[in-house]
Amino acid sequence: MTQAQREIGIERVATLENRNAELMALISRYEPSTVMEEVLNEIMAENETTIELLQKATSAKYEFLFNFIGGGWNSEWAHTKEEAQSIAVGKYINQVDLKSFRVSTPADYNNLLSSFY
Repeated sequence: MTQAQREIGIERVATLENRNAELMALISRYEPSTVMEEVLNEIMAENETTIELLQKATSAKYEFLFNFIGGGWNSEWAHTKEEAQSIAVGKYINQVDLKSFRVSTPADYNNLLSSFY
């Protein structure tokens, strides 16, 4: 997930939460028919499901592996690749190969660790 995609997801969560609040206010303000109330409750339930999925996706942190210019590697935990790059550059200044960032997989990580044995 890119930083732009994450921001869109966070904005979508806020929009859906606002819509659910408006629907709740609508139900409490008016005495809708049973059918209408059922439809509105279904919409709110669908929104809640989408909200949960988006919150899980936008709050997850991933381990990003990266290489240093001239050799060596390290990792950073971040929400997005851009965030991981920013953290790494802040720590290691000009030593980070920005093109090498990738989400860690067990195979890749174990392969890198094997260089220590």
